[in-house]
Amino acid sequence: MDIKSIKSLISIADHRSFQAAASALNMSVSNVSLQIQALERDIGEQLFDRSSRPPRLTEAGVEFVSRSRRILVLWDELGSSVVGRDKQGILKIGAVHTAVAGGVSVALGRLRKRDSGLFLQLHTDLTTQLVQQLQNHRIDCAIITELEKPVIDMQFTPIAREELVVIAHRDAKGKDYREVLQNNTYIRFNRQATLAQLIDAELKQRDIHVDTSMEITTLDAISSLVKNGLGVSVLPVGKNLQSLSRSIRTLAFTDPPVFRTLGLLARNDNPRGHLIDVLLEELQRTYAGEL
Repeated sequence: MDIKSIKSLISIADHRSFQAAASALNMSVSNVSLQIQALERDIGEQLFDRSSRPPRLTEAGVEFVSRSRRILVLWDELGSSVVGRDKQGILKIGAVHTAVAGGVSVALGRLRKRDSGLFLQLHTDLTTQLVQQLQNHRIDCAIITELEKPVIDMQFTPIAREELVVIAHRDAKGKDYREVLQNNTYIRFNRQATLAQLIDAELKQRDIHVDTSMEITTLDAISSLVKNGLGVSVLPVGKNLQSLSRSIRTLAFTDPPVFRTLGLLARNDNPRGHLIDVLLEELQRTYAGEL
């Protein structure tokens, strides 16, 4: 048994396919298959039911993958030379696209200055995908929009409460947020994003019908399109969001205003908990006053 075989096994479990795992690992399917066969001989268990297509994990395989994930976390800890509670090492951080444009980049900059030996890996994705990556031990923590229900064995710590506002080019039709949204084409966030679902629910509750022209993932892209008069949108605004173009006007939702809560989600059993605590300190410092 070796760590390469462990990594191959986890890749197959994550991609649900030998072929997809081989592609992700830059290996041939036959080499991946040989690694798994050797692993099965070493532990004396059949990890995959090969009578199905594609092969599926057996009950023993599911349990072994779970244990392997814990082994891989410890292996990464060993490789990054994290000893005791020093702040040297690697921290894998996930963040929703809409947070990176704001205070997250500021907090990460402060964290690097504070602990120069800390290597940061930043992954951006949708909230649901980041939660899955946390569950699969592929990242250590995630900066996400608050979910409606808590995630088992994970702790969510709020760091900011950002108001949602309508943004439009100064020449866009309409005097208030309702007129602007209903009289101009609408640029929406990726509908799978938690933020998009929050906005859609608010529009539905207020009986506002929009004419969607585009679906985008990042704040920068949306604000650029609005600046060029290609539509209007709704986005979260905090004090750490970069200033919008002068050609863009903002209109607050009223009766009542709407907010999204941004926070840090982490597994309760993460061995890099001390590093996550330092990140949380910098996030709270950056977003101070936004809760």
